[in-house]
Amino acid sequence: MGYGLGANSPIILSLGKNNFEALVNRHGQHVRWRIAKKCPCVTENNRPDLHCQKCGGTGDIYDYQREYNDVFRATVRDNIISVPEELSDATILEVYNAYGQQYQFCRCGDFIQITGLAIPDNQLVDVRVCVPIVKRIENVALEKVGGGYYRVPGILTPPSKLEGVFYQAAGDVIAAEGLKDSDDNQVNALGFRRDTVLTDSETETITAGSVDYVMPVKFIVLSQNLSKEDQALVNAHTGDAVCTYPYMYNLSVNDVLTVLSGTMTHKIVFEKREDNLDDTIPEFFVAKVDSIETKAASFKEGEDFILIGTNKLHWIGNQPGAGDMMSIIYRYHPTYRVAKNIPMLRTSEDQRMPRKVILELYAAFGEAKRVNQNG
Repeated sequence: MGYGLGANSPIILSLGKNNFEALVNRHGQHVRWRIAKKCPCVTENNRPDLHCQKCGGTGDIYDYQREYNDVFRATVRDNIISVPEELSDATILEVYNAYGQQYQFCRCGDFIQITGLAIPDNQLVDVRVCVPIVKRIENVALEKVGGGYYRVPGILTPPSKLEGVFYQAAGDVIAAEGLKDSDDNQVNALGFRRDTVLTDSETETITAGSVDYVMPVKFIVLSQNLSKEDQALVNAHTGDAVCTYPYMYNLSVNDVLTVLSGTMTHKIVFEKREDNLDDTIPEFFVAKVDSIETKAASFKEGEDFILIGTNKLHWIGNQPGAGDMMSIIYRYHPTYRVAKNIPMLRTSEDQRMPRKVILELYAAFGEAKRVNQNG
């Protein structure tokens, strides 16, 4: 007699959608995720143009996943299906039962009305939806940061619930239209970094007609205390961490993940370049500058400089002289590159399963790579 679970065993192994989402909620980190796409400069031999202005010679350009498809199960009453609040902005694609029979419908606000063949009350149906990831706010006043940068207020994750820990991760602005100053003059957007817009203006007040943005996602990124299976995967692919993520996202090789829920401390010395007002710290995502010193003086954030964009020092007061060596201590968000996409079944026992990729630290900084620019 064989042992194990038979085809008709009443035992169900459950790591369904609700359980996995609860797991991510408790143990996941907010992550900035950029999709890597091949630059058109790459040849058939997979060689990039080292002088390409579009990709900085890396062969990769970066974008965002802008939508995903999902399915929710609902009970029908009086030929009406209630749409969950978290899917209020989703597009309804189809409604079908366990046998694959599809039903005609129309969307009425937070409800779906079955318009064709009637469905018996309390019958379960599946609803397939397309969920947008890009969000939009309209008629928003931007907050001046300095150096031509303006912050879009309010696009932050909820505060961390961990005792003794506080952080809020900002979304990424990917478009801003209708920028105007207080005199109704047009202002041009030159670029986007994190939740800020780089403009060609230094006016005190700028309003935007609309701003499109993408919020951080929650993935589980682990680099310590790995299971034997995960450690074996990391060793096999010479990685630094494992990322576990929900089934509806599509990570692939060379995608870039920045962990926003934690920082690492780094200490460097580099030369002040000329007498310009901006200096670039050679790191993709600087969270905070703790100290800047030269042989002759020390400099304070908010009085002598501010941190703008993702990694730039903008001098607003005293500054080092050209050629002075600056000793800087700063904190940064670790950034990873997807090294290997692990093939995994998306379903098991009709349940949707999480997926995994192997990550390696993206430590080779290069401003031309545009990893820390939005779009």
